[in-house]
Amino acid sequence: MAKKAKKTRTANGEGGITQMKDGRWQARMSVKDPVTGETKRYAYYGKSKIEAHDKLVKAQNDVKSGKFIVPQKDHFGTWLNIWLTQYKKTRLRALTFALYEYVSRKHITPNIGDIPLQKLETKNIQRIINTLYENGKSLTLIKHVYLITSGALRQAVKEQKVFRNVADAVELPKGEKKKVMPMPKDDVKKFLEIAKQSKYYPAFILEIGTGMRRGEILGLCWKDIDLVNGALTIRQSINRIQLPDGEKKTQLIFQPPKTERGQRVIKLKSNVLKTLKEYQLATGSRDKPEKLVFCNEKGGPLDPRAFTQRYETLLEKAGIPKTSFHSLRHTVAVLLLQAGETVKNVQDLLGHERFSTTMDIYAEFMPEEEKDKTAEKIDTLLEELM
Repeated sequence: MAKKAKKTRTANGEGGITQMKDGRWQARMSVKDPVTGETKRYAYYGKSKIEAHDKLVKAQNDVKSGKFIVPQKDHFGTWLNIWLTQYKKTRLRALTFALYEYVSRKHITPNIGDIPLQKLETKNIQRIINTLYENGKSLTLIKHVYLITSGALRQAVKEQKVFRNVADAVELPKGEKKKVMPMPKDDVKKFLEIAKQSKYYPAFILEIGTGMRRGEILGLCWKDIDLVNGALTIRQSINRIQLPDGEKKTQLIFQPPKTERGQRVIKLKSNVLKTLKEYQLATGSRDKPEKLVFCNEKGGPLDPRAFTQRYETLLEKAGIPKTSFHSLRHTVAVLLLQAGETVKNVQDLLGHERFSTTMDIYAEFMPEEEKDKTAEKIDTLLEELM
């Protein structure tokens, strides 16, 4: 005959502790929902009576202090997927969402996806961060792992699935600030001289004349350029995103600028205008406003990777060390600042959302005389106040 389960009452009469047939101990308590008035029972388990009792007491204390969280069986990986698809997909740009999905699938879920949401600890997340850093992964990737994990947990706190965001206590590694490497002025001249033989020479002139992002140049249509009044409007960019159903599957997409400042109007002057007018005639695009300015042989979008490869080939021919296409954008900003242009105007040209972003990247390239003027203004102000 089966042995009857032993049952005892807790000292304060709240809940009971029972030994189960498999030898474990179960502690149960009732909690009344303050909103609905409905009473629910919750169970806590332990290998010993003391372990079950301690879990029960903690839960009872949490109820009294207002920290009680309804026990959940969901694993963190399940919740992360819910957070991505239900909360972020409609709020993020396609490129950003694809990045979040890839980082989650590649670096987060394999490491902590199987841990129950309510049992996830700071040390679990810290271990991922430390491993990525020790393996030489970029600080940008590490930051994305942290932001995604913390964001999912922040939503879980809002929905009372967990009491606190354990990612708040994670320590991120400190790395050296990535130094901006603009192309020397003489190298720019050499590059443009060699680039004249390329059909994308107008794209390089446009880059030097505007500091646009690669995706913005490749997303440009003729309707976005006013060749009469000398103005260009940035309405979209082209980017390649990772598809969620496979690491090697990607897709080119058009998307609007990330911020209002990104959707900007840039004035064009004679050299750029002359180059674009000649290019429009040469490509037979005068009456084709919807046509992409820079496209592939079939008139479709030019792959950013293919465009970069052509840029790197020209660098090699010119005998210039390999640099990213983005370095040309840095070059434009630095040359303008060194010529005495204001940081605010450079910010507007580049489409940075925050003034602090422009300052953080390019402050070191400001001419010393400009820094002296700023110091003098501060000193004069202090004299008036002291």
